[in-house]
Amino acid sequence: MSNMNEFILEAAPSSCTVLIVDDDTDALEEYGEIAETLGYSCVVASEAYVALKMITEDPRIGIVITDLNMPMIDGLSFLDELDSRFSKVRPILSIVITGYGSFESVVEAMRFNARDFLQKPVTKEGLAAVLRRASRTWNQMAFNFRSSPATGDLHAPPQALAESGTSREFSDQELLEMVRTLVRKRERRGEFLDREMFSDPTWDLLLDLTSAKLEGVPVPVSSACAATHLPLSTALRYVRALVDAGLVKRWRDPSDRRRDLLELEQKAMDSMRQYLSVVRP
Repeated sequence: MSNMNEFILEAAPSSCTVLIVDDDTDALEEYGEIAETLGYSCVVASEAYVALKMITEDPRIGIVITDLNMPMIDGLSFLDELDSRFSKVRPILSIVITGYGSFESVVEAMRFNARDFLQKPVTKEGLAAVLRRASRTWNQMAFNFRSSPATGDLHAPPQALAESGTSREFSDQELLEMVRTLVRKRERRGEFLDREMFSDPTWDLLLDLTSAKLEGVPVPVSSACAATHLPLSTALRYVRALVDAGLVKRWRDPSDRRRDLLELEQKAMDSMRQYLSVVRP
């Protein structure tokens, strides 16, 4: 992992390489050509296990676009592997391609930290818009990763994290991992108990937005709604309630006027930091 850390700490954020994963070789060639025409450094893989090997060996890969319907290792399993293996050691941003128009598949992908999605048939305009958003987001993730105590200052004393009080006792990366663990536990609970009976959409939204805030990126409204496992119209009511309460900020994406973005207000983030610091073992 030393080569990865050196790349993260020293390389310019704009040098990120895009990896596209799809078992449809014709589509794979088409997407790769579009990405390169748009000026992105791009590599491709037709199978998930090959993609994982490529990511391990090439620390420049930072954006991964993957189909969901693949043999052997499907898209969701691939996303899970991606998050488990690399989230702590380097900034990786994932985007999913779905050909089914299924909201449920997009919801599941978002639960595995997919940041955006493309609907088949993929157009040049659609891919260009997704890559623009992903590049900006990855740049911020890389900056935050380099600046975090875990990677930005390799010689910082361990007690430095606790010098500013309880809410600063743990690094952002540690708190981020805790939020992800909480989300996974809630997902597992839904496998054994009725989701509707134990539904808590407000908390699901707060966890999703806290994770994004710790990564330094805003969340599309559709992605935040997916975190609740509710119909979109119902989830939007919970989003509006948080906005009206002054806990969440909502604004139109300047790069894509068709969607809005969400971010925790600072007072809400401070409260979440304090809560996570108190309950973290």
